Formats: sequence, structure tokens, C-alpha cells
Amino acid sequence: MNTLFLPSQKCLRSQLLVELIAMCILFAVAMSVFGTSGVGLACGLGVAYVVPRWLYARLSGGETRGGIVLMVAGMLLVVWAFRNIYGWTLAEGQSFADPVLRCDDKVYYLWALHYYDGSVPEPDTKFVGFPLMILLSWKLLGHSIVWPIAINVMLTLLTVVLTGQTAGRALAGRVRADRGTITFLAMLVTSLLGFFMSHAAMLLKEPLTYFAVALAAYAIARMKEIDEDSRGSVWHDIALFTIAVALMSIVRTSVIYFLVAGVIITFFDNKDMWRYACTLLGIALIGMGLGIYWSNGFSMEVQMRILAATDTGGDIMKTIYQARGIYGEMMSDYFFLPVWQKLLLLPVTCTLQLFIPFPWVDNEVLDVWSVATRFQLVWYAVAGVSLYYLFVLAWKKKNLGWWAMWPFVCAAAVAFTTSGTVSRYILPYEPLFVTIAVWVLLKYHESTTPNEDDKQQKGATPHKKNFHRSFILWCAAYAATVTIILTICYLTPP
Repeated sequence: MNTLFLPSQKCLRSQLLVELIAMCILFAVAMSVFGTSGVGLACGLGVAYVVPRWLYARLSGGETRGGIVLMVAGMLLVVWAFRNIYGWTLAEGQSFADPVLRCDDKVYYLWALHYYDGSVPEPDTKFVGFPLMILLSWKLLGHSIVWPIAINVMLTLLTVVLTGQTAGRALAGRVRADRGTITFLAMLVTSLLGFFMSHAAMLLKEPLTYFAVALAAYAIARMKEIDEDSRGSVWHDIALFTIAVALMSIVRTSVIYFLVAGVIITFFDNKDMWRYACTLLGIALIGMGLGIYWSNGFSMEVQMRILAATDTGGDIMKTIYQARGIYGEMMSDYFFLPVWQKLLLLPVTCTLQLFIPFPWVDNEVLDVWSVATRFQLVWYAVAGVSLYYLFVLAWKKKNLGWWAMWPFVCAAAVAFTTSGTVSRYILPYEPLFVTIAVWVLLKYHESTTPNEDDKQQKGATPHKKNFHRSFILWCAAYAATVTIILTICYLTPP
């Protein structure tokens, strides 16, 4: 008998017991608050957790650490979704079929409702992928706000799982830690990205975009995997990438541009897989063409206007991505600037993209739930560690290769396009930075724990000591900079 496996089995049984108790509590609370309608709510949110939990169990081979992360994250998202649904329905005196929604949430809901029963006029929306998902869920399960929210919760948890698998694929063999540890750390950090995770409980397209980017990132990471025996079927990865492109062609076509960039950049790390890279590129280009056709050219038209800096394009973009306060006054002409001037402003726009949203609006603190999700300390930490990689480690001989440049290209492109004013647009690419941050942290851990070769030399090697020192200094300087910037932003009048 393998006694080393017994603690995992015991932990797994305890986790299953906790999950069962949590499900019972969910049903009891849902029925006590919503009556018989609460059964559907509990079932929807329960399935939203069970599906990614089952997938993780299949992929990890029973590894429990990531399962515990997924369980805690799932419980928090269920509570958040429950709270939002209550606020949209019962708190407003409405039913699950008639929630009180605002902004983009309302547009998506009304589009689906128009095609469901024709009771409202069709609102204008350029990409119909997400409202189409809402409509399909209603056709299958009935008209209710519960089903699309449950799907968003499920997709967000699936993204956490896929981020762990992508990190394991890209980093295994490049650090001392085993694949299970890498996966666990990536899942843990991703689940702590509060603003990223909070969109699971909103009626927005972000979770669908997360999921598609995570699928594509996993397929692209095949070109980074050292152990060829662990790669699995190439057709499996091609199928995942195809699903990702198909989703984005009707949900947010511009994301496909970033997927193309990921394939091209990663190809330079493994030119032997040129056939695989060309296949992914072909799929992405077909999806891009179909997406532009389905959206009546909106995506390409806007992109070209941005690059051309025309008056019409500038007016459109200034309306869509309106900056406020002092920043808005400083950057009022941003969308009319030529490309080279926008490139010069990238440090400014990228900095704003990093820090928004702030946990306050017009210097008035929001409710505690909103502050909890908008206080992005973990994201600031991930970004800081990733920037350490970009400015210090990327220039060393042993680095992550070209692939690690992909997240930075995505972030810079988002900031360039929107002047750094749309916090949601960076969210799908945050898990890519998590993989970089996990690698840096594991390398730092290695620098503080000498291996057998180091012990024979009586301590860590000089380059490891230098790495340890430079990383600590970077973190201290970065933390001080973040504190100063947040303080200035808070004290600056709107």
C-alpha cells in the first residue's frame, strides 16, 4: 500500500463532505429566500460548480490542493451571484424573469428577450454572441436571469482550471517544482484576482471571453511543453483552439487579433512546430473573417479608424471610451493623434490600464461588496512581478522565451486602443500574466533553497544571491510606487 497517497485520500473525502454540506446550505437558503423558485437557483449554481470541479478532477488525477482552491473560489462566487440575483429581483420586487438591470447588462438581456418572445424592441448591439448564449439558455431551461449567471460562474471557474493547466504545461521542466504545484499556484493566484472573478456574477460577456482566451492559451502552450509525451493529441488542442476562435468570432472579434499574436510570438520559441502554428493561424484568420462579416464590418472599421486617427474615428472612440476628470482633460485629443504619438504615450496609458478600476468613485467609497472586488492588490502584485520579469529576467539567458512577451503585447494593445480607460478589456489576459508571475516566484524560491549542487558549493551560487537581492529591492520599490500613485489618485479632485 502506498501510504503517501492516504493523506490525499483523506483530504479528498473531507473536501467532498464540505462540498455536500455547502450544497445543502445553498438549497436551504435559496428556498428560504426565494421559495420554490430557489430550487432552480440552487440547481443552476450547483451545476456551475460541479462541472469545473469534475473537469479538474479528471485533469489533475485526484490532486487535492487545486481542488480546495476551486472549492473556496466556487463558494465565494456562488455567494456573490446569489447576492446579485437577489438585488436584481426580490430586492426590487421583481421575479427571475423580470430583473432590474442597467447598462450593458440590460442591453444583452433585452436582445435575448426580443428574440425569445418579441415583447420588447431589439436593442442595438454589435456582437450577438453573449446575448445569443442567454437566449439559448432560455430556450433550453426557461426564461430566468439565473441560467446565464450560472453559466458565467461556470465559465469563470473553468478559466481558473485552464489557467492552472496552461501554467503546468508551459512551466513544467523549467522549474524544480512538479506540475501539480505549478497548477495549484496558478489556480490560487488567479482565484485571488478579485475584479477578474467578480464578473462571474454579472450579466456581461467577460467570462465567455475569459474562457475562450484560456482555451486558446492552453492550445498555444503546446509549443512550450518540454515533455513531448505529455502533450497529448494534437487534434485535441486544435479542437480547443477552434472552439475559442468560434466563440470570439461572435462575442468579441477583436480578441482573435490577440490570439493570432500569441501564435506568432510563441512560434519563435519552437519553430519545429511550424505546421501546428500554421494550422492555428489558419483557423484564427477564418474566424476573424467570419466575425468581421457577422458584425457588419464594425470591428475592422473601428480598428482602421483608430489607426488612421480620422475625425470620424476619433469622435466614435472618444464617445465609447470616454475618460473623465483630470486624465480626460489631459487626453481629450488622444483618439485624434497619429500612431507614433500614441506609441509615445504608451507608458501613460499602460499605467492607467494597470491601476483601474479604483476602489472609489469620485472620492466616495462604494459599498463593501464593491470595494472587495475593486481593491486589486493581488493584480497589482501579479503585474509587479511580471514587470520584474520584463525588465530584469527577460534579458537573461534562462528565461521563458518569446511566449512571455504575449501578455505584454496584449496589455499594450488594449491601452493603445482605448487610452487605458476600460478596465474590463484587460481582464481576459490577466491569467497569462499569472503564469509569468508563478515562474518568477518559483525561481525566487529556488534562489532561497539551495539544491544539491549548491550545497556542495557551500551555499547558493552568486547569480542566485543577486537574483534574490534584486527581486526584494524591486518589490520594495514597486510597492512604494503603487502606494504613492494610489494616494495621489485618491487625493486628486475629480
